[in-house]
Amino acid sequence: MLKVEKLSKKFVGNDFYSLRDVSFEVNRGEIIGLIGKNGAGKSTLLKMIAKSLRPTEGDVFYKGESIFAKDNVLHDVGIMIDPVFYPEMSVIENLKFYLRLHRREDLFENIEPTLKMVELWEARHRKPKGFSFGMKQRTALAIALVAEPDFLLLDEPFVGLDPVGIQKLIEILQDWSSKRQISMIISSHQLGELEALCDRYIYIESGQLADAFEGQSHPSVVFHLDKNKDLSILQGILSDKIQLHDFQLDVSTSIDQVDLQEMLLLLVQHQLIESMGVRENHLKDIFMKG
Repeated sequence: MLKVEKLSKKFVGNDFYSLRDVSFEVNRGEIIGLIGKNGAGKSTLLKMIAKSLRPTEGDVFYKGESIFAKDNVLHDVGIMIDPVFYPEMSVIENLKFYLRLHRREDLFENIEPTLKMVELWEARHRKPKGFSFGMKQRTALAIALVAEPDFLLLDEPFVGLDPVGIQKLIEILQDWSSKRQISMIISSHQLGELEALCDRYIYIESGQLADAFEGQSHPSVVFHLDKNKDLSILQGILSDKIQLHDFQLDVSTSIDQVDLQEMLLLLVQHQLIESMGVRENHLKDIFMKG
């Protein structure tokens, strides 16, 4: 679906690159989490993919075509990077205008469910100029989603949503990815939400691609084990879902019932458990190492 090839950006007046030599691909139906600290270059990358910034070097190909060599290559891409809308038009008129602009009046029926999803249906006749930051984000998110895009570029889409709204959005994006094969790049500092949603992650650090790795779709339970005990008894049960690091046993909640029972029986029989906890967010470890 998308190929980013040796993308670099050096702004006029700067003697450094804000983004340098970034390359990756996004497959159909794949959800990519874009992570990194403030100022790392995430927004610069998204803006170049959205064609609102031109790269100093490199190119972006969408469905095999360079987005910079031809007009309207991104016609079926939903974009929410900065909140963009007409502040003097009501929310519902903004969505209608967007659909008319893209000649998708047939999708007017999407407006109500989209606004309900982002919790703006009750405010549909209000003008965004007086909205809070969170409500402006949700207005921009609704515009990005309403036209049933083939690809989504979303920057901080969870901001301004309450926990129910966040879960609803995660479920809808997962459904779109699996059933409609919509691809997505989602940048967010809300790492728990990304981990519940993404297949794979791209980590940007100081303008460069620092790491790319597969997502973990399940949280894990951590057993803190007795440091005075011999743990060799556990070697036979270790796997990709049961991992031992020092005296911590990291167990994925996706483990099957037989393996779980065998593991718990060993831990209890040999009185190995000191305490336990839930590790919901492995992405946080990336930031702590940075």
